[in-house]
Amino acid sequence: MKKDLSIAEYSTLLGYLYSGHIEEDPYSKFLDLLRDIMECNFASMTLREPIGDDGGLLFISSEMLQKTFADDHNPYTDQFYTSNLMTNLQWGEVQTLDQCTSYSSLESTDLYKICMQPINIYHMLGVDLRNANGQRFSVRLCRPKEASNFSESEKEFFQQLGSHIQRAVASGMQLIQLDSERKLFAKTISGRSIGTITLDEHGKIINCNLAADEMIRSKDGIGILNEHIYPQNNSARERLNSYIKEVITAQRKQEPPPMHAMVVERLSGKASYELLIKPISVEKTVESTKTPHIMVFISDPEKKHDIDIKMLMSLYYLTPAEASLAKNLAAGYSLDQSAANLGIARNTARAQLRSIFSKTGVTQQSMLVSLILKSLATFS
Repeated sequence: MKKDLSIAEYSTLLGYLYSGHIEEDPYSKFLDLLRDIMECNFASMTLREPIGDDGGLLFISSEMLQKTFADDHNPYTDQFYTSNLMTNLQWGEVQTLDQCTSYSSLESTDLYKICMQPINIYHMLGVDLRNANGQRFSVRLCRPKEASNFSESEKEFFQQLGSHIQRAVASGMQLIQLDSERKLFAKTISGRSIGTITLDEHGKIINCNLAADEMIRSKDGIGILNEHIYPQNNSARERLNSYIKEVITAQRKQEPPPMHAMVVERLSGKASYELLIKPISVEKTVESTKTPHIMVFISDPEKKHDIDIKMLMSLYYLTPAEASLAKNLAAGYSLDQSAANLGIARNTARAQLRSIFSKTGVTQQSMLVSLILKSLATFS
């Protein structure tokens, strides 16, 4: 390890760590600097272990390898990861490879000959930590055979750094998840199935999404007049205006505002639009002009709703393979038909179905189909 690490260098290292989740190659700058400070030729962070069909998620700092391996199937992830001699370390405890096995035993393994020796890594320092979901992730530092092993002072430094790594990765993953869900929700709401109109403190329109614009342009039951939503049916217009006024009045009095639902008949005779008038929480201390106060959701029952695989993955933390199977089942296919559609063995489909049951909390295929259709009918 480099001598006399300055406060400025340590601060830079922590800065790279806590902003690592927003890099194009996540945690790349942190791993590069850590590798330099610790005088290593290899550093890695495994956020998701490769298991079965899941190739895992690894970030690497090395002169000989790419920086990010996302669901990458290679000899290491597919064959040798489970034989890694430093897997499942005691939580938060820094260890060196020679504490897990002797170097003579290491050099006789295929893991060393095929995966380690070609990129000249020999001495290893590692720690296993927990992410935001309580799942294991690991950080490893490596040196070549001709270098010295990691010292006690280096282990102590890495031990102290471990608590920062755990906090940074946990918060980073939560932010990534929130951003992913926000983008997914925004993409879905901006689609063609659900119209959304945002209203200000006077009930005037702030903005509409594409679906709402399309409904308004069709002039089939709903329009805009003087910046307000204008149902063409008189009774529906009066009802909507009274609901909006009721919400705004409650917000001004700082009382719990009500949520309302109603239908608006269409001039064409098609199924009526379904409206949900939902108040938005308003913080009076930061409220400004044109602050959103109300969201009006407009659903067209005649729109056919498709099942979005990414939405399934986001809602129930399914893998892509599990989400594809769930989509097939929800579309009415049997397990055998779904397996054939996806080109997988029936036993593989059964194993995936068991995992889906575990993640969704249901115990029968019919319950799963009902859950998916109810969950996604509004937002797909």
